[in-house]
Amino acid sequence: MGGDKGGVQPTFVGPHEGREFELMLAGKKHLSSFFLEEGLERDQVFPESQFDAAVAEGVFVKDVRIIETISPDGDRQIAIRSTLYATTDEVWRIPAMRMIQDIYERMGPGWRPDLERAIGALLGYDNNDVELFIE
Repeated sequence: MGGDKGGVQPTFVGPHEGREFELMLAGKKHLSSFFLEEGLERDQVFPESQFDAAVAEGVFVKDVRIIETISPDGDRQIAIRSTLYATTDEVWRIPAMRMIQDIYERMGPGWRPDLERAIGALLGYDNNDVELFIE
């Protein structure tokens, strides 16, 4: 769901995983978030071309941020592309998510259950699913 967990990566796969586009089109989800290293083929990770077609039609809004960071192995500088899509009627979720991501970054490495709960709420996850992820 969220930011840097200080090397601890939960194995939990949420109920929206791989279904973000269909859930957003159906109005059951209002924000989706994707992170991947720059240069990787995005459509293999998420259906960016489908999301972008919905942006062109005015159904979704897109926000991209490039984050310069150190690779997980600590060997090199990498660029991570963070992409958010929101439904047009819930576009406020994008600046709210960016604010939480900025707070996560300023606090330094570590797992922050309180921020993960806020991220889960913005992404439209059920409270029980968020708690499972945090456990």
